[in-house]
Amino acid sequence: MESTTTYHEIDFLLPAQRFNINFTYVTQKGLPFVREFVLRLVHLGPMSKSQIATFFGFSLKETEEAIDDLVERDELTLNESGRLTLTDKSKGYFTDIGEVPRLSLLRDSGACLSFDLATFTCLGKDISSDKWKTGIQIKVDDENAARSEAHVEKHFQRQFNEIFHKGFLSKSLEQEEKDSPTVYTVNSVNKIRQIPLRLSMKFQVDMDGRSVEREDFESLKSSDYVHERIAVELDRLARPTNTIEIAKAMLELGDSDTLRLIDSKTNSVNLRYLADLAKLEVNGPQKRTTFLGPIYSQANWSLLQRLLAPALKSRIEASADVGQDSFVWLAPSDPYWCKSNRLQISLSDFFHKASTKEKKLYSPTVYLPVSGQSDYRAANQWKQELDLHSNEVHGLTEGFLGGNVEILHLDGSFVVVVYHMALHDTFPVTVPIGFISTDKEIVSSIGRKAKAYLQGSSGFETPNDCGLIARFGRGDRV
Repeated sequence: MESTTTYHEIDFLLPAQRFNINFTYVTQKGLPFVREFVLRLVHLGPMSKSQIATFFGFSLKETEEAIDDLVERDELTLNESGRLTLTDKSKGYFTDIGEVPRLSLLRDSGACLSFDLATFTCLGKDISSDKWKTGIQIKVDDENAARSEAHVEKHFQRQFNEIFHKGFLSKSLEQEEKDSPTVYTVNSVNKIRQIPLRLSMKFQVDMDGRSVEREDFESLKSSDYVHERIAVELDRLARPTNTIEIAKAMLELGDSDTLRLIDSKTNSVNLRYLADLAKLEVNGPQKRTTFLGPIYSQANWSLLQRLLAPALKSRIEASADVGQDSFVWLAPSDPYWCKSNRLQISLSDFFHKASTKEKKLYSPTVYLPVSGQSDYRAANQWKQELDLHSNEVHGLTEGFLGGNVEILHLDGSFVVVVYHMALHDTFPVTVPIGFISTDKEIVSSIGRKAKAYLQGSSGFETPNDCGLIARFGRGDRV
């Protein structure tokens, strides 16, 4: 299999709905011993009462009781020669000679199930409760939502066997029915509420720098339509190619190593050089690690935590007051940034590790891009998108290094730089690529540039730091 590398991980939020479904199903039930074997015997051929009595060793009275019961049930009758034979009703119990008779019964039941609104795949009864946050919402046809109950009625019947075998129906139904029941009719379908189905997608590239075809979603019966809707959203969010701006930012930061990863001929990322650079960094004296993908991806965040751990240990042991040292996270102006639930996990980590029970270890602040102090629309979008720590999240006027660079900087410890490259002709989403450095000169140099922007202004009485996102629109942003 050709080697591939993940360069981005993005969550897509597909509309789904939960329904209360009441239905009637057909079940095949076995018969009591005597009843079953009398019918099986007569199924082989017409029998007299005496033959049945002899076969089972019944007395005359026992034979009369057994036969009378079956006659009353309309399962046995007399033929022209006076012998007992099966009725049309009891003939339906058998599929073949010698088979065990099965009685079809109608029973009512119900289930609370979720279906997506794109393919109407049954997602089960215990789909996790999620929020419409940190993901790109996928739009589906309005008709799907408007007529969802009718669609679900049809798809529930089509998928009933699969739904049963996946254990999505009531436990009592599953325990009672050894054989697969079949749905007889759907009595009612009532929509309860709409929920998001989170679909996590990895965007990958091969060793030649070519984008790899995206994989199907295991939770859906068909992914074609969903991929089409995703493509529409990606085209809507696409940004112009920014390789020149990225190169300028790299030069401004004195970052010649990452600059070499850009292949100007193919307008792509040179993954072979990235692999070689990784070997040099592991075996060389550089206090730097280059990575591909969002810093909040599981692999990259784990990498950051390995570097953060010794820094926190030394701060815990330090006698000096280190709690005022800033740890800033400057978000880029990238429409794909924060479109993954992994960011919420990383942000929680970022704030949670700022202190122990006994000591404050650093002062965390996240800066989110806005157009200015009056950009209430962007501020409200950020409030809706993220579960914000209101006293530690600020708005920052866009423009730092062209809005293409993300910075995490902990005073005196390390710096993370992530370039968000837009290469729309080659890749459907931005390509985050960057490095972590513990080199004191690099940490100090990039820290000064970041702080100069944070403390600067874009005009008269218009500081770049627009204050707390939570206070936008209140007049007081401190």
